[in-house]
Amino acid sequence: MPISTITTADAAIQAARFFDEPAGPLATLAGGTVPDCFARLRIRLADLRADALTTSSALGLSDDPDDPLETLGRREVSDISSRVAALQSWVEPLHCRIPVCECRADRLLRALLEDQGVAVQSGYRPTDRRRQRPVALMAGYQPPSVNGARRPYVLIDHRGSISHAIRVHRGWRARLLVAGTVTEVYTSPAYPMTPVEDHPQDTQACAYAAAAALQ
Repeated sequence: MPISTITTADAAIQAARFFDEPAGPLATLAGGTVPDCFARLRIRLADLRADALTTSSALGLSDDPDDPLETLGRREVSDISSRVAALQSWVEPLHCRIPVCECRADRLLRALLEDQGVAVQSGYRPTDRRRQRPVALMAGYQPPSVNGARRPYVLIDHRGSISHAIRVHRGWRARLLVAGTVTEVYTSPAYPMTPVEDHPQDTQACAYAAAAALQ
């Protein structure tokens, strides 16, 4: 099985077995169970990738590049990185079973906006910044210029934290801010009580409306 072309659950299960972990989301996948929610698996893969990059950087600083142990280490880290990347590519487009989904609801919104070339950053209430609970996304935001002028941007918020779980999603509200004027460009049906089943379609509609408003 070419690790670089994981396209099925069976191929992903085989790739997960490489890590031979006794417990956790990779162990569950290796055992043949594809999860209903991919949040823990995504987090574990992100951690593995970060560890591999750190190790690879440390090995690259060696004063003795011909050391056979160093060479073996680099080869093993490269193999781990390749398998992690393949699993991340497999899991990235997958949708969880919404009633149990713990994935951050803003993940899809961010990805859709970035796919359309719109830069996104988190927005906080001053009282929440210390607790790292972002309450909005700012699409197309740029700091004010030296003369105080501010370019238009779209503020997208949710009734609670922007990083809520998909299973508790109740919709988005997107507003275009231009020179002190606020124009609503998208509001989920019955916001803030949108049924959770609408999350993918609702989020796509919000992202496309926000991107169109910035054109």
